[in-house]
Amino acid sequence: MGLMKYRQLGRTQLKISEVGFGCWAIGGSSYGPTKDEESLEALEVARDHGINFLDTADTYGHGHSEELIARFLKGKPRESIIIASKVGWDFYHGGARKNFDPGYIRFACEESLKRLGIETLDLYQLHNPKVEEIEREEAVGVLEQLKREGKIRFIGISIGRQDEAYAALEDPRVDAIQLIFNMIDQRMADGVFELAAGRKVGIIAREPLACGILTGKYGAEHEFAKDDHRRRWNKEKMALDIEKLKKIQQIVSSDRMSIVRAALEYVLHFPEVSTVIPGAKTKEQVLENLKATLDPKLRIQEASHLRDLYDRDEIFSKGLIPS
Repeated sequence: MGLMKYRQLGRTQLKISEVGFGCWAIGGSSYGPTKDEESLEALEVARDHGINFLDTADTYGHGHSEELIARFLKGKPRESIIIASKVGWDFYHGGARKNFDPGYIRFACEESLKRLGIETLDLYQLHNPKVEEIEREEAVGVLEQLKREGKIRFIGISIGRQDEAYAALEDPRVDAIQLIFNMIDQRMADGVFELAAGRKVGIIAREPLACGILTGKYGAEHEFAKDDHRRRWNKEKMALDIEKLKKIQQIVSSDRMSIVRAALEYVLHFPEVSTVIPGAKTKEQVLENLKATLDPKLRIQEASHLRDLYDRDEIFSKGLIPS
C-alpha cells in the first residue's frame, strides 16, 4: 500500500486528499440506517490513512452530519482537517425549501459553525442553485462578505448541470465547483473540466459511484429503504444504468480490482479533478475507497476505453437528467 496523494484545490492554498469523505450518508436520513459510533469510527480510519477533506452540508440529517464531525474533531488540530459545508436547503422553517437569500445564508453559516464547533469553514458552497440564482450574484456576494469577516476561507458552488457549471465559472470570486462525475455520467468532462482548469477553479467530484449503482450491489428491481433518497428513483432509469454498468464491467477486470476501486480511480484519472468524495458509513467502506489512491490498479488503456465507451455507445446518452 502506498501513501495518500494530495492535490491543490484550484487556486486556493488548500492541499486536499485526492480521496475525500462525503458526509451525506452519515447524516442518517438519506442512505438508509446508520450508527453514530460506526460513522465516527469511519471518520477516524479515514484520518488515520491521510484523508483530510470532509464534505458535508447543513441539510444532511438536518445538522446531524455536522454534529458528528464536531464530535470527531474534538482534541484534533483544527488545521489537520479541511471542512467544506453547503447552504441553500432551508430546513429551519418547516419542511425543506431552496433559499439563497443573503440574510438566510448568513444565518445558516452561523448555525453550521456552531454545530461544527469551529470558527471558520475552509470552503462554503451554495447547494445546487439554479442558473438564475448564480447569475443574480447576491448569494456569492454574501459569501464574499463572510470571507472578509473570517467566517469562511474559500467560496464554492455545488451544481448539477452543465449550464450551472458554466454560470458558476463566470464568477471570478468562485474558488471551487462541486459536480457529478462518474463512469455512467461523464458530461462534465466535455468543456467544464477544461474551463475550470483554465481559470484555476478546483473541481470536487461527487457521486463517483453513481449513488451506489457502480458498486454492483443493486439489481434493476432493488427496493431501497423508506428513508433512502434512492427510493424515489425512476425504475426505467435504474434499469438503464444497470445496463450501462454491464458494459463497463466488460472493460474493467473484476478479478484484478473491484468495480468500486475502478470507479474512483477513473475519476482521479482526470487531472482537473482536485478530489473525489465517495460517501461512507463504515470503516470497511472507507478502506475500500482508499484503495483507489493507496494501491491504484486501473490501466491507462482501460481508462481510455471507458471514455471511448461513453462517447460512442448511444445507451450512455439515455436516461440522463437534461442539462
